[in-house]
Amino acid sequence: MNLLISAGEASGDLHGARLLEALKRRRPDLTAFGMGGGRLVKAGLEPVVRSETLAVVGLFEVFEKLPALSRALAAMRKAARSRTPDAAVLIDFPDFNGILARGLRRNAVPIVYYVSPQVWAWRPGRARTIAKLARRIVTLFPFEAEIYGRLGADAVCAGHPLVDDVREGLEEQPPLPRRKKHRLALLPGSRVAEVRRHWQPMRDAADALSRRFDLEVVVVRAPGVPESWFPGAGDRGFSIVSSGRHAALASSDLAFVASGTATLEAALCGTPMIVVYKMSAASYAIGKRVVKLPWISLVNIVAGEEVVPELLQEQAHPARLEREAAALLGDPEAAARMRIRLARVSRELGPPGGSERAADAILEALEPPARRRSAR
Repeated sequence: MNLLISAGEASGDLHGARLLEALKRRRPDLTAFGMGGGRLVKAGLEPVVRSETLAVVGLFEVFEKLPALSRALAAMRKAARSRTPDAAVLIDFPDFNGILARGLRRNAVPIVYYVSPQVWAWRPGRARTIAKLARRIVTLFPFEAEIYGRLGADAVCAGHPLVDDVREGLEEQPPLPRRKKHRLALLPGSRVAEVRRHWQPMRDAADALSRRFDLEVVVVRAPGVPESWFPGAGDRGFSIVSSGRHAALASSDLAFVASGTATLEAALCGTPMIVVYKMSAASYAIGKRVVKLPWISLVNIVAGEEVVPELLQEQAHPARLEREAAALLGDPEAAARMRIRLARVSRELGPPGGSERAADAILEALEPPARRRSAR
């Protein structure tokens, strides 16, 4: 089996890599080509497009990347025509993958969509489009499969692959020994626009907190993010770590986390957090009109209630961050209550083995019944 795989974000690269590894365990002769980052390439993807340069934040920021996105789409279309894949696995990145899917469908390439875009939060019309284009949709959350099921789609919930990723990460030794009473972790994001907007308020709030509490500060650097993106960290005595991110999170009393997949990682580590997110004023104004949920962080969305504070746009300033953090660092009972609620969120992500279940669901949708029986 020869698969086209398309993943355009850091989280998609991570989930795609685990999926490809699981697929290869079942079908050692399986080959894959397409778009992905370092993890997918390490897992065996032959790269047509490297995804690291395509990630964007916000609606208007997309315009800066349009030439690169257009070139990537052309390259993927050309590769699909010349290599005639048996099927395509499209991972999140909905606008790009939606356009790609239409061309694949015209060429009779079966499509499986893995990691649904957040159709439950905004632009719900995309759910209908995906339901029409995909032979099967493999979701991370049960409520997503229910949404697609109501639209008549073949949808299966496999559970979240982060459960395995974090479990494995927690087996590693913390990258730094504990030096002080409290530890604060900073996770400002994985994309340059995120880090530019989040780093300064996180840094300044952490600096102020370190003078009030017996506190050490650890900056958790996402893969591919250079240390130069964190000016002033060394001058303030902050440690920067890249390996052992989950162990570093689990050893922290509190984390400032940019909204995204990292909030679920912190929840699985049991780390109390304050979620931060800033985007351009224009993107935020449009987002407020189209997003239908009262929260932005996945932790609160999965819980269906506010488990962790969210500081957005002008709220994400150092004084407010310091105040919210001090309330948790100074009140162990409040932090303990948040940990209990985070544990409930973690259970909602499903048991271990999400990537394995996703691989089974994809092969079941793509292979003839006779082939599936003979492979068992």
